[in-house]
Amino acid sequence: MSTLLLFLVFIGFLFWGLSMLVSTLSAPQVDGEYIVYSILILICAGYALFSIILLPRKKMH
Repeated sequence: MSTLLLFLVFIGFLFWGLSMLVSTLSAPQVDGEYIVYSILILICAGYALFSIILLPRKKMH
């Protein structure tokens, strides 16, 4: 269950960070604060993905 929740956090943060970055870069006036926030959110998504990769796996016999 925790793996599923962690995957949902990864997908949510990835979508949120990318949409924030794209909307900021396509705006007529680029705001550096939103770029930094979106990069921080994408870093959180990367950390969640890294945590998913490091989860222990069941051994298949």
